[in-house]
Amino acid sequence: MPAVSHAANIGTYGSCFGGSKNTAILAAGHTPVALADLSAGSLQGLGGLIIENCNGSALSSVINPDVKASISNGMLLVVDDWNPGATTSAALPGTPAVTWQDDSGSQIDLVGGMPYITGPGGTLTNASLDGGSSSNHGFTSSVVPASITRLLTTNDPTQTVAIAYTYGSGRVVYSAMPLDAYLPGGAIDNSVIAPGVQTYMTNILANSNLVSTTCASEGYIGAKLTWCKNICENNLTGQVLDTWIHRWINRYRVLPYCAAENGPQPL
Repeated sequence: MPAVSHAANIGTYGSCFGGSKNTAILAAGHTPVALADLSAGSLQGLGGLIIENCNGSALSSVINPDVKASISNGMLLVVDDWNPGATTSAALPGTPAVTWQDDSGSQIDLVGGMPYITGPGGTLTNASLDGGSSSNHGFTSSVVPASITRLLTTNDPTQTVAIAYTYGSGRVVYSAMPLDAYLPGGAIDNSVIAPGVQTYMTNILANSNLVSTTCASEGYIGAKLTWCKNICENNLTGQVLDTWIHRWINRYRVLPYCAAENGPQPL
């Protein structure tokens, strides 16, 4: 995940044990926005969305087409799932090719080298998320595809608890963990893992790119959208990229958003 995020409005939806994400959102440099629903109108202008999916709730009922469209257009989705199971991946945007199971545990380990380990919320260790009455509510033992980043495991490194991946121009962070129980105001926020949960949430938000600017969000359509994606989003390099930049300048006279800000410049 990118090391730095930009200030954004972060929507929060759902509460299982009353924990508040606001402290983590503010510590990460963003603004919390409580949502009453997940309609397109409510999602308008958000850089990120945190969904708390409670025991007995169907994830598919909250990750609706409007949520998926917003992520595809550049929004970050963070899911804290109390109810992982066989239908979880089917409900997640992009249907990641892993199978989740419901199985609580109290031991969580970090995946080395991840940028969320240190951030504005503090520094995590392999002990930071251990010792909760349920540090996690499930995991996947599936072989995680290379397109998916593993964030957390149990003390068995083959059991993945949290993942991150891209969906369209946006990003999804999924944790099979009951995080709001340990966040401020949660029913067990005095737990030994409460500081670690706060740090994890803050650093995830601070280390995920919340900039919602994409070729689509800039309003480009038709050939302009295709050309912008070739320059900004399709990972082209060298002479091929240079050709598209020159073609763009010749027609539109100004660089697209990514090249104008910090992207590739024409030779």
